Amino acid sequence: MEYRYTAIVLKKREVGETDRLYTFYTKEQGKVRAVAKGIRKSGAKLASQLENGTLADVAVARTRGTGKITGALAEESYPEIRVRFGMLRTVLATLDRFERLIQFDEPDQKLYRLLVDFLKCSEKSAKTDDEACARLLSAAFLFRTIAQLGYGMEVRVSAVSGRKFFGHERFFFSPAQGGVVFSSECGDNQSLPIGQNAIKLLRVFQEHPLSAVMKVRVSDRDTHEIERVIRYLVDWVL
Repeated sequence: MEYRYTAIVLKKREVGETDRLYTFYTKEQGKVRAVAKGIRKSGAKLASQLENGTLADVAVARTRGTGKITGALAEESYPEIRVRFGMLRTVLATLDRFERLIQFDEPDQKLYRLLVDFLKCSEKSAKTDDEACARLLSAAFLFRTIAQLGYGMEVRVSAVSGRKFFGHERFFFSPAQGGVVFSSECGDNQSLPIGQNAIKLLRVFQEHPLSAVMKVRVSDRDTHEIERVIRYLVDWVL
């Protein structure tokens, strides 16, 4: 039986002498895998339609086990991202983390739309060669993804006591405790110190669409901190 997917290419891996195994996030079925036979042979046309980060219509024949890709047509390749190495590196690293977070065969329309939105916004930021914006988009996308998977973090008040944050306090980011907490409440030795600007960024990520994140301007120091927080959160979920 043949299935047709609206799919975003997340990952590819060479198998055998001429084949390649692809991992997609699809609108219809969530994360799926399928193999493309002979795609690494000289003159194979299918490969250009299935670059990482491409949005494509993909046909997959399935009987038992991993399906076989029978056709693919790229709808959007996001060309501005691909000609800027820093942007491409950020986007591909984000897709790799996304792929590791997602289980197979669990369709989620909100998650699919969020992924498409991330690629669209990244393409817009690439047109202005704004790598700082691309890094914030990546952090926001992963934070929103994790929340959609059921790991929403409390960032407006203490996740432990519900108290509002005050400027003279020290704060920690504790996924195990559900979000940001006062230092005096932190019961997790693996928690991460977090500054007020990073907390404000998490609020923006939580409450606003990715398009709004593109308008945010922060220091390089704050960008590094929020990336560290998001990496910690991803590792905790994994």
